[in-house]
Amino acid sequence: MEVLTEEGTLMMPSYGEFRGGEYGMVQGNSILFDVRTSPSKMGRIPDVFWRMTGVRRSIHPTHCQAAWGKRGDWLLEGHERCLQSCGYGTPLWKLPQCEGEILLIGVDHRSNTFIHTLEDAGPAPSTSRSRFEPKVIDYDGNIVTVPTHPHLPGLARRFHIGDDFCRERGLQTETTVGNARLRLINACGFWDAAQAKLRADPLFFIDAAYYKSRASDHK
Repeated sequence: MEVLTEEGTLMMPSYGEFRGGEYGMVQGNSILFDVRTSPSKMGRIPDVFWRMTGVRRSIHPTHCQAAWGKRGDWLLEGHERCLQSCGYGTPLWKLPQCEGEILLIGVDHRSNTFIHTLEDAGPAPSTSRSRFEPKVIDYDGNIVTVPTHPHLPGLARRFHIGDDFCRERGLQTETTVGNARLRLINACGFWDAAQAKLRADPLFFIDAAYYKSRASDHK
């Protein structure tokens, strides 16, 4: 925050605990998240961040984001009206529009939720056709229903290929701090390159053999 100053923007995942995956969480259409009190299960740093002065969280049951700085409110606005947790209009979808970057700390692309955004916004068959209506408690204590088409349960992914995909295109810078390998990814470049790839191969980030074997189960 000191480096970015208030003229910059910092956003972190602020999700709760994924019990049964996103699909399993939303099936009950119940209250899943209280934006005022629910801890983030994304690690110590994100859980400290959302509690800090000036940080706000988006109103979303499964993929809440926390943001601070100049474009924070713009990134978070309207997340509860998006029909996919990471798709059009969501904070992660807006990230390339403000020339944002993705920083992975001690994890690889298997933990990169932005790849869900690449799929949700492209032709990848990764979300359920069924619509659910889980709920969130907002800052005023109101119960807000958030209609959503969750990501398919148990879908075998190939997110690990994000490393080679970004390296080959010069979109990723890497270094080590302490014991953690850091990856800094150009979100706009990743978006453009991946959307072109997904138009040619919608199953690029999905295990195609697994998907085709389970095609009749995808609802």
